[in-house]
Amino acid sequence: MREIADLFKSVMILIVICLIFAIFIKLNNKIDSPYNDRDKKIPVAFDDGFSYGELGATFDDTVVYRDNNINSELFGECYYALFINETDKYAYASKNAFKRMYPASMTKLMTAMVVLDKVNSKQISLDDVVTVSNYYDLSAEGGGVNQLGIGSEITVKDLLYTLLIQSNNYYALILADYVAGSESAFCDLMNEKAKSIGATNTNFVNPHGLDDVDHYTTAYDMYLIIKEAYSYSIINEIDSYETYNYVYTNSSGVPIEVDIAATNYFIAGLAKLPANYEIKVWKTGTTDGAGNALAMYLKKEDKEYVVVASCGESKPLLYDAIVTMLCLVN
Repeated sequence: MREIADLFKSVMILIVICLIFAIFIKLNNKIDSPYNDRDKKIPVAFDDGFSYGELGATFDDTVVYRDNNINSELFGECYYALFINETDKYAYASKNAFKRMYPASMTKLMTAMVVLDKVNSKQISLDDVVTVSNYYDLSAEGGGVNQLGIGSEITVKDLLYTLLIQSNNYYALILADYVAGSESAFCDLMNEKAKSIGATNTNFVNPHGLDDVDHYTTAYDMYLIIKEAYSYSIINEIDSYETYNYVYTNSSGVPIEVDIAATNYFIAGLAKLPANYEIKVWKTGTTDGAGNALAMYLKKEDKEYVVVASCGESKPLLYDAIVTMLCLVN
């Protein structure tokens, strides 16, 4: 009888361990954000069999590791944050840098790079005139109103500049269709590009960044993405604009003039950078899932820096947190 009791005890212990393990797996199989439906599950990671050598890619040593939690008490209102001295490969701040999160419109940095890769390879030109041939409506998803109806004409340049400066969601879809023929084909190019720079905890299912459970990244991957974006001179030029003016032709052939302004509070003069910082590349993002997000590549004197952060409560809190991080540099 004692042997049976011991066996029963061992079986019960094993069952309890299995249940605990199953619960742990379930809890970690969700997008870890306080701003979205926690019942949604994250998809599986990329195929581990992917060969980076096929792309000729090389990667720097990781600057921040998964267990790093650096100066996070200074920006407790942030869901995630990462501030890196890119020149010296030194992290001043890190919080949840490897947890999956929604990238919101920071996605558009990758969208722009895929478009510019086609420009650089001479497959398309910034001067190409695009005729809108599809009906787009993202209003139900919080994507705003589309001003370009079927038959409207606009240049690739103006689509690209407005994509980054104003963060226009519809222009992302128009560019995706023009460059790749469909949104899904364009996203394949985005994911291929992400893999090639080492952003393997990232997956894109749209070019604009509106929340989707299968559309995710991490703060560390955004660090890799914005570093890559910095290597594009046109993105540097676009991100220097506080305002931009362009003209498109509507479906009736009438030219429409549009003025847009940068969504970055530092660029727009609504927030002030600490002394001597110069913004080179940036992208904002705001959705219910992501909160209020901002990624920037900056220079200060002879050093280069990358900051990525999100705050769910308000934009002013986000910018205050970023200023706090930037002030960690002497």
